[in-house]
Amino acid sequence: MNFQDVHTLQQALDVAPPPRLNSAQDRAEHTARQRCLLVAQEDERVMAEWRRRHPEDVAYEQDYWAQRREEDTRRRREERLDTRRRKALASAQADLVAVGGRSFFTENDDRWLDIWLSTSDDTNDDDDGDDWSDWE
Repeated sequence: MNFQDVHTLQQALDVAPPPRLNSAQDRAEHTARQRCLLVAQEDERVMAEWRRRHPEDVAYEQDYWAQRREEDTRRRREERLDTRRRKALASAQADLVAVGGRSFFTENDDRWLDIWLSTSDDTNDDDDGDDWSDWE
C-alpha cells in the first residue's frame, strides 16, 4: 500500500492492516523483527545525540574519509595510466613486428597479453567507486 500522505513509520503502522500471524513461528519472527527495528531506531537516536555532542569527532571522521577517497582516486588514476602505458608499449611492439622489425619482447613474454587490456575510461574522476556516499 502506497499512501502519499504517510511520512512516518507510526503513520504507516496506523493505516496498515495488522500482520497476519498464523503460527507461533510467525509471531516469534514478527517479535524478533520488531525488536531489531526498535534497536535500530535507538541506535540512530544515540548516534544523532553523539554527533551533536562531539562535533570534533564528526569533523575528524569526515576528514579521514575525504583523505581516503583522495588516496583511492589517486591510486585508481595511477593504475589506469599504468594500464594505458603497458597497452601502448605492447601495441607498439606488435606494430614493429608487423612491419618486419624485431621486438625486445621474447616470444612467450606475458607483456604481449597487454595488447588486450581494456583502456576505456568510462569512469568519472569524481566517482570514488564506492556505494557508501549516501552514508555521509
